[in-house]
Amino acid sequence: MKKDIGIIDGNLITNTFRGAIFFSPSGKRLIVGRPETVAVVVDRERLEERLYEEVLSLGAHVKLGSYVNLADFSKLVRSKNSFGIVAGGAKYLDEDKKKHLLPALQYDIKVKDNIGIAHYVLIFMGEKFSNGLFAWAIPLGDETYKVGVATKGKTLVRMKYVLKTLERIGITPLHVIKTYGGTVYTGGLVKHLLRGDLLYIGDSAGQTKPTTGGGLVYLSIAARLLASALIRNDPTLYEKNVRATLGHETSLQFALRKVLNNLSDPDLDEIFRTVKEMHGEELISRIGSMDRQAFLIREIGFKYLFERPSLVFKLLSKVFLD
Repeated sequence: MKKDIGIIDGNLITNTFRGAIFFSPSGKRLIVGRPETVAVVVDRERLEERLYEEVLSLGAHVKLGSYVNLADFSKLVRSKNSFGIVAGGAKYLDEDKKKHLLPALQYDIKVKDNIGIAHYVLIFMGEKFSNGLFAWAIPLGDETYKVGVATKGKTLVRMKYVLKTLERIGITPLHVIKTYGGTVYTGGLVKHLLRGDLLYIGDSAGQTKPTTGGGLVYLSIAARLLASALIRNDPTLYEKNVRATLGHETSLQFALRKVLNNLSDPDLDEIFRTVKEMHGEELISRIGSMDRQAFLIREIGFKYLFERPSLVFKLLSKVFLD
């Protein structure tokens, strides 16, 4: 939060985490983590209120509850001989990138937790949980979880399966407190971040992690690079520096996402078994990072290439076929 988002405020944090537990389609588990905190859950509404107050304190004029279409906005920007920032979300993605959008459903749900894993995120992989990503369960404390799924099709059916799976492993869903809907994007950076006098940022620019769909950290990194470019009156620096900072990272993640999207449930179970046999949990726990995954992807790739080349070539063939 300090380095990338630029805010340190304990009131924004709803829970802290030391790692994650991954579940394969057949129920195999991979546990990765460290003794110290490696991630937090942020109260997004409070964060946005905090950022809003900060922007106002710096003298910005904010108009709420209004709408402008892109063409009118572009005309306004040109009339002021200035630059405009498009931060309107996934609806402004390039058409060819919209195929990487997944409908998502999430519940805040009260549970009876019989296993006590309050500082681990749960990730469920496989066709029964999601087509295109995964399902998740995130403890918030006080026996409340965020439970969600992002998938192409059968969203509600898959959510019901997630809740049944939670019950099987000892987390009994009691009642839904709040329901959220939206989309998750996993397609990598768009082709052009600067288009004329408009600069695109956030989901509009594809600045999310293809492996998980998360975007808050990458958006925050891009925002700093955008501010720096505008201060120097050279918007081309924005595109150049974002690609230098996030391009390699998101490209490798996108390649991994294509592999994962093309795996069958038996393939996933084989990978889980192989990772366990090769002590991959320890490697991931030692060098893994939630936001900077490229190094880990390379390390695991080379490790498996030498020790299980047939598995690596099988996975790579799925990327090329895709």
